[in-house]
Amino acid sequence: MEDIISIELAGYILLITLGLLIIFHILIVVGKVPYNIVWAGKIKSKKELFLMESISLFISLMAVIIVGSKTKNLIFIEDQTIVNTGMWILLALFVFNTIGNLTAKNPIEKYGFGTLTILISFLVLRILVG
Repeated sequence: MEDIISIELAGYILLITLGLLIIFHILIVVGKVPYNIVWAGKIKSKKELFLMESISLFISLMAVIIVGSKTKNLIFIEDQTIVNTGMWILLALFVFNTIGNLTAKNPIEKYGFGTLTILISFLVLRILVG
């Protein structure tokens, strides 16, 4: 797999992508991006939107901390058992997120974010398998 992409490059791409996702979720919260393109269009109120986007932001920030710690680009967590467990949890989370995105009715969520979460899943896997 190293012939395809190095761990270092996978880490950089993943951190940049996660950073862009954080910006995207902030733009949704402040109303600059329509919220009907996320959560399968099932958000019915601003309160529900804020709750779900807060969860997304928290997970994205935790992903940055875990990936940054694993790749040694940002060291927040030194215990590699915690970091590795977090990476496996992230992989599962993004695989399930991909399944959800690919079953969405909104084409942006289905094809755009479905493709993005597949990419993220492969990058996490690349970092995990070393």
